[in-house]
Amino acid sequence: MARVVKGVNIDSLDDEFKLMELLDSIEDFEERKVVRSRLQEVKAVNKAKREALVRNREQERENAIRQRQQEAAEQKQRTLAMYDKMAKTGKLDTTLYKEGVESQEDDDSGRTDLVEDAIKQRQREADLRKKRILAAYDAAAKSAPAGVVKTVDFDSFKKADVSTFEVPKPTGAATGSSTFCAAGGVPKIVKDAPKNAFAKFQQMDQATKPARPSFSVPVRGGTTRSASDIKEMLLNWCKSKTKGYEHVDIQNFSTSWNDGMAFCALIHHFYPDAFDYEQLEPKNRRHNFDLAFRTAEEQAGISPLLDTEDMVLMKKPDWKCVFTYVQSLYRNLVNKD
Repeated sequence: MARVVKGVNIDSLDDEFKLMELLDSIEDFEERKVVRSRLQEVKAVNKAKREALVRNREQERENAIRQRQQEAAEQKQRTLAMYDKMAKTGKLDTTLYKEGVESQEDDDSGRTDLVEDAIKQRQREADLRKKRILAAYDAAAKSAPAGVVKTVDFDSFKKADVSTFEVPKPTGAATGSSTFCAAGGVPKIVKDAPKNAFAKFQQMDQATKPARPSFSVPVRGGTTRSASDIKEMLLNWCKSKTKGYEHVDIQNFSTSWNDGMAFCALIHHFYPDAFDYEQLEPKNRRHNFDLAFRTAEEQAGISPLLDTEDMVLMKKPDWKCVFTYVQSLYRNLVNKD
């Protein structure tokens, strides 16, 4: 028999709020008892529905995780098979990676060794970047007599055409790589330049003793500072811009930057919408360096004077390389605040 209260068939009501409103409007004890009983029934049914929905969602989530794990395992197998075949044949069969089956083509004339091409392209880019750095130092050395403070302006060479720039042959007893030599403070650019930025700066440091010219960073007001003042000023500037960032404690220009988090924090301070800093982890060093250098170049046009591969390989980066890149960041970003 249907239960009717105040002319309402409460057995047909499935809305908890309407039942509670009806309960509030009733003063008769027996009628309130009937409505309260129906309310408990509705709550029990709704609870069961919610629990079933949660179980279904959890099952769907587990199925999705298992599916992704299976796909990752299959992708790993295809990748291993592709590189195994490449090691045996010398050819990179991308069909084996994409479709899981070996390519049936017998004609090798149209195939391209993608790995070799990528290595050659990377070498060309590295050579061009090195040439621009050498050109910038060469221009700075010739800009003023020996003993005068000189400024190396990397920005003017970041997109310059240096295809015609030739490395002069050494004169006299000057040997080694492109650097500011002690004789007159003029750079002697010779062949056999270092292969990376770290070697270049190390050779520069040795070749310029004891009469090494000083370099400066322009500061507000048009003045310049000594090397020690610049180092301390840049260190304090970096600390102030990265204050409050997790995993960042800048105490020097070497180990404080070896996981890329300091670079990311410094760039994120000026471009907070470029990436989500909270998602970064110190253990992902390669990703952090790539992200920081790429964002600085895309957002501010700052040339990547540091190489990700070099930074990943060294737990204690050469402070002169880091210091030079931070100078470039400072010159481009100091006026953004």
